[in-house]
Amino acid sequence: SRPRGILLGALKLMNNAEGQSGGAGVWPRRAAAGVLAAMLAGAVVLVGLSRSGVLSFESPGAGWLRQAVGSRLFITCAAVCVAATAALVAIGWFLWAAGAAQRRRRKGQDGAAMLEFAMVLPFALVLVLIMAQSSMLLGGNLCVHYAAFCAARNAVVTVPLNFSPSEPPNVMAGEDESGKLDRIRQAAAWAVMSVSCNSDSYDPDLDAALLTEGLDDFFVNYGRRTPYWVRNNDILSRKMSYANEYTSVAIDPPADGETYGDHEDIVVHVAHTYYMSVPYANWMFTQVLVPDDGRRLDFGAGEYGLVIRATCRLINKGVQDYVEVEQFPPEP
Repeated sequence: SRPRGILLGALKLMNNAEGQSGGAGVWPRRAAAGVLAAMLAGAVVLVGLSRSGVLSFESPGAGWLRQAVGSRLFITCAAVCVAATAALVAIGWFLWAAGAAQRRRRKGQDGAAMLEFAMVLPFALVLVLIMAQSSMLLGGNLCVHYAAFCAARNAVVTVPLNFSPSEPPNVMAGEDESGKLDRIRQAAAWAVMSVSCNSDSYDPDLDAALLTEGLDDFFVNYGRRTPYWVRNNDILSRKMSYANEYTSVAIDPPADGETYGDHEDIVVHVAHTYYMSVPYANWMFTQVLVPDDGRRLDFGAGEYGLVIRATCRLINKGVQDYVEVEQFPPEP
């Protein structure tokens, strides 16, 4: 296959380089070859699993993980992370090869080695920042797709409710006045809170003490020990406020334009502006790699976000508001 041919070709080039250099620095070359081979094999396996449908669930909402892994953003971030890692390994290999002659001498030129390191350090630092941001984006993409699943699960039990006079069973009001839609959006916001913003420059609009008290009561009522992160009032308040402000939910209208059927598909769309926390790398992602979805946030200095979108489709549960009369013995 093509990936196998590429891998064998890379290993052959490494072996030729070892023979031409007389065996000096063999182990760093082999280490670099091993790292590149592992990254290439991992990328091939990941893409294969995402395309074949192996990454899927048999439960309701099956496929949200497969959709997340097979999304364009996930593949882009994985490719950037692999490329940055390969470039970092290549820089390390070239530094090792350049210093091989100096290490063979009895009196090495330490000044030249320091100069080479100082010249390479900015490029290596940028690569590390890119790797960190792309890895965090992979997790953020998964959380947003999971948030879409959570919102859809909430929708199939909220839409059939008799929520208010303006929102009877299987009817939703307009976007600005729908209590059902706000409840569904809250489910998505809670799902993305873990990857939300906790920057000190963001001013939260939630009462931290009240939020902590509510979560504490929730865990106590379910007989669970309150997690330690609930006590971080300021961070928790910032994360939840950001998730509420920068998460939006939209639901496709019913087929007849008015009422959702008992077993009609409910399609939920979630969009979350993911906070890019790594400096320099956040600008590169939002302004260069994915400029259409990049956003300049309106707080702090040099703060950027990336809009991540996800969709989930589940079947409406409906509401049975009548009692079936059973007959004994049953009619033939």
